[in-house]
Amino acid sequence: MAKREQGTSIRRALKVLSAFSLEEPFLGVSEIAKKLDLPKSSVHWLLQVLQDEGYVCQDPKTNKYRLSVKLFHLGSIATNTMDINYVARPVMERLRDITEETVNLYVLDGFDRVCIEQAEGVHLVRQVVRLGQKIPAYCGAAGKVLVAWQPEDFIERLISHTRLKPLTKNTISDVVLFKKELAKIRMQGYAVSHGERDIEVVAVSAPVFDEEGKILASLSVSGPVSRFEITPQVIEAVKNAASEISYQLGYSKDLEAAMLGGRN
Repeated sequence: MAKREQGTSIRRALKVLSAFSLEEPFLGVSEIAKKLDLPKSSVHWLLQVLQDEGYVCQDPKTNKYRLSVKLFHLGSIATNTMDINYVARPVMERLRDITEETVNLYVLDGFDRVCIEQAEGVHLVRQVVRLGQKIPAYCGAAGKVLVAWQPEDFIERLISHTRLKPLTKNTISDVVLFKKELAKIRMQGYAVSHGERDIEVVAVSAPVFDEEGKILASLSVSGPVSRFEITPQVIEAVKNAASEISYQLGYSKDLEAAMLGGRN
């Protein structure tokens, strides 16, 4: 087989695999041929090759095909070897260039949040958080995002342990208001803060999910209250950046509606 023909066959085989989805996990030859605008004979041959190699399985009752666990295994390898910092860094730099403010990536550590990656803002005066620095998770946009998607028992333990001790006059220290804030964050898919940890700092943050739809990190943009304005455009940019990282880590768009606003 000539190299060009071989390349075409490989591309067609990949398109066949991509034809399957959560909405259509089982497909027949005719359905795939129609979706991809390919001859049924070609689709049948490609499915036979993919089945021989263990990438699809055929239901003997319906004659329809589905993806095999071999693809799940390959996906697990890709996910487990993917470094979130490596994936997030270029996205964070683009977000920094858009906002000109510091972009941070946080993960949860007990009842604290820890900064694991940073793209510094372009201004001389900017928000400074050290890599590895621990900050209480109950205050600030990034912390509230990390807490918002945790189980109820974790939230109760966090409240009991920290007592929501005020760090500034703007820290949400009332339990009822704090829980309402978390519900609002889950519903809208992002959090904002105005001087909750540092009275001179404002921030906006959005969640980063893993392939199972579990919150993995929070992406935030922060800056001085005197300069940084949290506009709808900034919020959208942060949400889009967090979503881009999530998708690259294997998060499915089909889970998004359930994750954002899934618990009220």
